[in-house]
Amino acid sequence: MGGWDKGVSWEYAYNLITSRIRRSRDQASKCYLYILLIQLRNGSRVSEAVRAFKAFVKNHVRECEVLVSKKKNPESRIMVLPNELSLDDLSKCSDIASVDDDRLVNRVKVFASRNLKLNTHSLRYAFITYLLKQGINPALVAKITHHSKLDLILHYTQRREAEDILKQI
Repeated sequence: MGGWDKGVSWEYAYNLITSRIRRSRDQASKCYLYILLIQLRNGSRVSEAVRAFKAFVKNHVRECEVLVSKKKNPESRIMVLPNELSLDDLSKCSDIASVDDDRLVNRVKVFASRNLKLNTHSLRYAFITYLLKQGINPALVAKITHHSKLDLILHYTQRREAEDILKQI
């Protein structure tokens, strides 16, 4: 497979993360897994998932707005707490939520790499690929994920479609 999603399917990542949440006994690990699930279910960058996680923990809400990373002009996006997670689950994460954003982003990246063999950015692209395979308009996918380069999404989508047609011939 390969490509921008590094061959990680949304379904694989979802099953891996949710099964690890169920099995994990370590609270810090659970909190890192919650952040990864938030990222996967929202198609966000890991830094946006960290900001959303902190807002969910602090404000006891299931939806929040976070500042979009990598934008020249300040922009925010909606982030939704996955249905698989409860506010009670997150209430046990206040210690982790108090960690500095940059430090927490790095901890989650290292955790994902060491424990799940995943690059956090591949979760964002697994979500994008998942939506495109569901037939969601690429322009809407770009809006949902706040992806600044629609042409990249279109190029990737068209390449994938061309490869699929070639395989079917």
